[in-house]
Amino acid sequence: MAPKDVIWPRDPHTAAKHALLRRYLQAWAPILLRHNEVVTYAEGFAGPGIYEGGEPGSPVVAYHVFAGALRNSHRRVKMVLIEEDARRKSELATRIAAAANLSRTRIGQLDVRIAQGGCDPDLLQQLARAGSLHHPVFVLLDGFGGPDVPFSLLHQIATGHRSSEVMVTFQPSFLVRFGKDQRHRAAGDRFFGGTEWHGVFQQPSNTKAAYLRDRYRESLRRAGFQHTLVFEMIDEAGHLLYLIFGTRHERGVEKMKEAMWVVDRTSGVRYRDPKDPNQQALDLELEPDTGPLRRILLEHLATSPASRTVEQLKKYALLETVYRPTQVIPLLKRMRDDQEIDVSPGRIVGASTVTRVRQDVLF
Repeated sequence: MAPKDVIWPRDPHTAAKHALLRRYLQAWAPILLRHNEVVTYAEGFAGPGIYEGGEPGSPVVAYHVFAGALRNSHRRVKMVLIEEDARRKSELATRIAAAANLSRTRIGQLDVRIAQGGCDPDLLQQLARAGSLHHPVFVLLDGFGGPDVPFSLLHQIATGHRSSEVMVTFQPSFLVRFGKDQRHRAAGDRFFGGTEWHGVFQQPSNTKAAYLRDRYRESLRRAGFQHTLVFEMIDEAGHLLYLIFGTRHERGVEKMKEAMWVVDRTSGVRYRDPKDPNQQALDLELEPDTGPLRRILLEHLATSPASRTVEQLKKYALLETVYRPTQVIPLLKRMRDDQEIDVSPGRIVGASTVTRVRQDVLF
């Protein structure tokens, strides 16, 4: 549920999301500003811009990143921020003004528009008024986890500029618990852009969240985002939150992965790879545990076709797991040494063919 106070404590999920957002925007902004005169950052649930402990909200995090990126640039950034609560909108304006006083951007170079309203339809209307639908937009849709982002909004963003991207927060427990209620089911239909998600009611309880996760990835692809990346975030109390990223470029996936794998032990949140059958929580260390990736690749190699090239496995890791392509070859070498795979020819290079060793051959 949405907090009733103007300002509330920052939870571990939010701390982890903001760390990821900061690192990704630090990569996204220079790349997009190199090739475009103007880019836009937008939020549909902007909040007050600050938390009880004084931590900055996501709009302020983004503002400081863009101010830094524009320091030696003549390009422009627009920020479109939507907040429903008038008190929070006023607080957000104060926080953005304070951030602007600290920045060294030229007048008009970092244009912030704060509007009171709901994510739907006000965000799309404000983006249109700002002229932002014809240049790259990064849209953060970080609500309170329910089905409150309509599919139609994602489709409009995806079919605008080809470099636009979205990041959506989704907490599956709401629809798992309340999805059979007619009103909430209708909200779920708008969220998924259809009724395919209704199959969750026939799933065993331990697979319901994963079922909704996979249907939502399909929804993002139907909306027009060719590539999706799911972060399963688990806090210390075991609460699950999905952070789902949509882009039309493999490079976007790669940069988001790089942001994720920066070592950060301060948030109290761990990641989990959706493809790992054992659902092991990950420690994102400089020397990561690639046990989950080993299981994922072995399962992948057990499907048709029986063999894959190293390059194909690297691409699979990039687009379908939380791991990076650079982590694949060192792991394949260990898997070959452990006689879990055959590699032809023996040296592991991009064109090498990898085949899983049948278990009955090992015994």
